Amino acid sequence: MQKKFNLKSFNLYEFLKHQNTHGFNVPFFLADRHTYKNAHVNFPFRTFAYGLGITYTGEGDVFKIGSTDYSLKARSLTTVGPGMVCQWAGNYTAEHDTVYFTEELFEGIQAKSFLHSLSFFFHGGNHVIQLTDEQVKKIESLFGLLKVLKDDKEAIPGVVHSLLVLANSFHSAQNGKGKSPQGSRSEAIAREFRKLVAHHFAQHKGVAFYARSLNITPKYLSEVLQVELGKSAKTFIDEFVTLEAKSLLKQTTMSIQEICHWLGFEDASHFTKSFKKLAKITPTEYRKG
Repeated sequence: MQKKFNLKSFNLYEFLKHQNTHGFNVPFFLADRHTYKNAHVNFPFRTFAYGLGITYTGEGDVFKIGSTDYSLKARSLTTVGPGMVCQWAGNYTAEHDTVYFTEELFEGIQAKSFLHSLSFFFHGGNHVIQLTDEQVKKIESLFGLLKVLKDDKEAIPGVVHSLLVLANSFHSAQNGKGKSPQGSRSEAIAREFRKLVAHHFAQHKGVAFYARSLNITPKYLSEVLQVELGKSAKTFIDEFVTLEAKSLLKQTTMSIQEICHWLGFEDASHFTKSFKKLAKITPTEYRKG
């Protein structure tokens, strides 16, 4: 069982709002290519808000979400939800529009329950999909409306809800489109594996538990993940844990011992050895860097 520590020492959502002198009394924030210039957030960070963005240009910047690598290029629709650890691989300078918001935006209206039904905001979901030119135009038109109405507290929830409905329809249209039954089965395994790791990584860092939970062999699980995610099951788990550790080391003031317990390691020396194997430096060195 993970102890309840304060994980909000650094909140990217609030940080970006502050950096860009955006009102703190409004539970949403619009970002574009200029937003991140002075942020210098080059470490894995835990999200505390929902984010939906469309990339207009780019050749494929890598965006890591919970150990899954996504390529952000022109016409990429990206969605992330609270509690995910993400990292940009390099500087994200592509033309884009992104809206960040918290559940408070939909306080008192039915859109809040709709938000919770959208799998692409949660672990195991497909966080990046490619849109058609026509779909991009529709998304872009709603972002244009958001920019016009950004100071209208009554109108904003409705526009963001429209964005969510549109994104959901695009995801639904792509699900199963042109996919073979075997491909669908492999994707389902990878999706469920990612969800399981997010919930159980602190207690289970071995492949056998996840294979058993999915009623398949560890060998077959790794074969599927190699095709779907480009890495083995063990590599995915280790990278997931390391990303969590990096986020805690940079975003919080938790001690190494507290982080060790949070991540489910037996002792600090075991955690340090595991971290150094992947990060090539110790947790203490990473925190100071």
